[in-house]
Amino acid sequence: MRNILLLHPEMLFYKISIFNKLSVFLDQYGYKLIIWYSKINDPNGECNFVCIDNASFTIENYYKIIKKEKIDIVINTLLKSNPGIFFYLASILIAKDQQIPVIYYGHGIHKQKNQWWRNILYNLTYFFFNGIILYSPAEKSYIWKRFHHKITCAYNTLDIGEIHIKESKDLIKSRYNIRAPKILLTTGRLHPRKKIDLLCDIFVEYFKGSTEIAWILVGTDLDSKIRKTIESLNNVYYLGPIYEKEKMGEIFSIADVYCIPGALGLGIVEALYWGLPVVTMAVNHGPEGYYLKDGLNSLIAHDKIELKEMVQELLFNDDKRTKLSVNAKKVYSEEATLDKMFEGFILQLKRIK
Repeated sequence: MRNILLLHPEMLFYKISIFNKLSVFLDQYGYKLIIWYSKINDPNGECNFVCIDNASFTIENYYKIIKKEKIDIVINTLLKSNPGIFFYLASILIAKDQQIPVIYYGHGIHKQKNQWWRNILYNLTYFFFNGIILYSPAEKSYIWKRFHHKITCAYNTLDIGEIHIKESKDLIKSRYNIRAPKILLTTGRLHPRKKIDLLCDIFVEYFKGSTEIAWILVGTDLDSKIRKTIESLNNVYYLGPIYEKEKMGEIFSIADVYCIPGALGLGIVEALYWGLPVVTMAVNHGPEGYYLKDGLNSLIAHDKIELKEMVQELLFNDDKRTKLSVNAKKVYSEEATLDKMFEGFILQLKRIK
C-alpha cells in the first residue's frame, strides 16, 4: 500500500462525498488517501478517507506528517494564497528533497487569464512537479509544451449519484407556488462574474409579469440590488442556498433550461445530468466550460439581446430543446462522471510509479 498525501485548502461540503469515493477507488489500486486540509465547511459530513484537520499548514507539521504517515506521493491542490506562497513552494521543495514525487492538481492557468505574468509563474512552478492533473483537457493549451508529457486530466465534476424524484412536476411546482409552464434555472455562487444582472435586466425588460416563464435562482452571494429588483417580479423565485441533493434534484427536475450568462461553474454538471440545455455567453469560463458544445447541448450568446432570444427560443421550441437535452445527458455520461475524474488520477499515479 502506497500512501498519498493530498494537500487541500478549505474542504467544501460537496467535495467530501467525492473524496470518499476516490479513496475507495484508489484503495483498489493499492493507494491509501490521506487528506490534510485547512478547514471544512460541513462539520457534519462523514469523511471515510484519512483526515488531518488538527494541524496548521507549517513546515514543521509538514515534516512530521510525511514521516508519521510514511508518505510516498504528495498531491498539491492548494491555492497559492491559501495557506500562502511560502508554504506552497516549500511543500514542493521539501517533497523533492525527501525524494517523494509531487503532483500538481488544479487549474492549468491563473483564473484571470489576462494576467500574463502570473501565468508565466504558473508554468515555472510546473518544472518542479513530477506530474500535473488538470480539471479539463482545454487547460492543457495554457501550459508550455515542454510539460505536456506530465499531464493527465481528472474532469472536474460532482458526486450527483442516483436521485429518484417521487413527486410529479406539478406537485413540486405547487410547493413553490410556481404556475408558469416554462422554467429557467440558475444555480451556484451568484457573484458578479456570473453576470446575473443581465438576466435580471431581461426579466425586467421583456418577461416582467409573464405567466408563461418563471425564473428560479438557487445559491449564495446574490447582489443586494438584484435581490431587491427580483422581489418586485412575481415570476422570479430566489430560493437561497440549497445543499441537499434530493431538494436540488427536485428543482432541476422541474426546470426546462439552465442559464448563467457569466462564468460557468459546477452547476453545469447538474444541468447536464438532468438533461437541461445550457444558455450562456462567450466569456472566460472555468474548466467546466469544456463541457459546452455550442449548438449541441448549449447555446452561446454574444450580447444581452442574443441571450434573451436564445433563452426564449429554447423555452418554447420543444423540438430543439429536446435535441439539446439528449446531447446534454450524453456529454454527462461520456465526460462528466466520477469515473472520468478518477481515471485521471490513476493514470497519473501509474505514470510516476
